[in-house]
Amino acid sequence: MSDSFALFHVLNRLDDKKCTLDGINDADEKNRATTMINNALALGVPDIVRPQDICAGNTKVNTLFVSYIFNTKHGLEDLTEEEYLAAGLVDDDIEASKEERQFRLWINSLNIEGVFINNLVDECRDGLLLCKVIDKIAPGSINWKKTMDPVRHDFDRNGNNTEAINACKTLKLKLIGIGGPDITKGERKLVLALVWQICKLHYLKLIGGKTEDQVVQWANDLVGGGYPPIKNLKDKENLSDGVFMIHMCSKIEPRAVNWDIVMKGADDEEKMNNAKYAISCARKLGAIIFFVWEDMVHVNPK
Repeated sequence: MSDSFALFHVLNRLDDKKCTLDGINDADEKNRATTMINNALALGVPDIVRPQDICAGNTKVNTLFVSYIFNTKHGLEDLTEEEYLAAGLVDDDIEASKEERQFRLWINSLNIEGVFINNLVDECRDGLLLCKVIDKIAPGSINWKKTMDPVRHDFDRNGNNTEAINACKTLKLKLIGIGGPDITKGERKLVLALVWQICKLHYLKLIGGKTEDQVVQWANDLVGGGYPPIKNLKDKENLSDGVFMIHMCSKIEPRAVNWDIVMKGADDEEKMNNAKYAISCARKLGAIIFFVWEDMVHVNPK
């Protein structure tokens, strides 16, 4: 930064008429910095820096100066709505266990009004979230007259969670040793066990009586000749890079996929990016998401 060379070029890229490269080769660093600052002033950047500050490599001053340049004219083109939607990636790598990320992504993909969770265990404690999820996958299973909203204290939380537990038992879920107060306390293992049972119920309702062979045949018929068919749900050769899944999404709705950002899957990083993008495309289509990107890359058949 202290030689002004990079700043000269940045300003020139932002406006080559107001900010020429004249003076960039001046042997005197202070004169060079003065010319560069004058270019910035012509662009509309506030007068907040002196040539000696640039030459001295003052970190705080340089940071402030560059920030003002960015705020004055960042030079970035706005994405069109189509580009924004096409390139959108669901990146759910917020620090948490794989299970928690999986269940969080599943719940967020249910499109329940007013529900978007970031911390699964903590946000389940009031009982309302669980009641909304259960009612979404089994409408009418929650007696909303027995729930409290807004929640004021643990008594209300216990009541809501007990209603959620009772609804699960009515749906014949196995909840050995799990009670409403356990969820209120945020007992992580028990929360995960409960959510897993609800998630499994939802999956079984969606898949119905279809066998793995039927699912594989449907997927291959959908993709057609656009990509090599998969042998089964353990086919690492054709599933681990995420491209088959992206082709599936494209066949359902071509506009959901921007092929410019799909990678070949030549290494682990490219496979990871494709897997994340496949999940993003599926969510655009309104699909319910039951897994995280690692499940695709490592080809988890379940």
